[in-house]
Amino acid sequence: MWRQIMEMARDTIALLPQIAVATLVLILTWAIAALGRSLVTRTLSRTKLRPSLQDLFTLLTSILIWVFGIMVAAVIVFPGLTPASILAGLGIGSVAIGFAFKDVFENFLAGIIILFRREMRMGDHIECEGIEGKVAHIAIRESHIRQTDGQLVIVPNAMLFKNPRVDAPVYVGDCFDV
Repeated sequence: MWRQIMEMARDTIALLPQIAVATLVLILTWAIAALGRSLVTRTLSRTKLRPSLQDLFTLLTSILIWVFGIMVAAVIVFPGLTPASILAGLGIGSVAIGFAFKDVFENFLAGIIILFRREMRMGDHIECEGIEGKVAHIAIRESHIRQTDGQLVIVPNAMLFKNPRVDAPVYVGDCFDV
């Protein structure tokens, strides 16, 4: 038992330089992600895109930079690991994660579609599934609806996207403007 503990300690000490370099890569990734967010925010602020879409592009830029940085750090710490094997592992793992977080992804994708379709905007008056009010904010996963009595309701975007009302005249997502 003592011999195994000593071998583990030696192996850990042998990995310290690689761990240090990987840590530096992660710190550099943090800096690049901050710079990327800043550049995307400044660039998109000059466009006529909705603020929620600007936030989405900023978030996606940051996520892509972090995924790349974490992959580089993992290859440094574990030299036998290749980017192809990491991507294969992500592919297999994403199926399990997809089932576990189905509702989160559903709301996320519905939010992206709602933001791109431009049929529901902040300030619109909507009614959906018994919730009626003014759209106060459209986020990536949920929308904030200020009801006529002043109460703020957070509604999952998938609900707004999937629940149509046939008797209303103008579309807002798959719920309708009243």
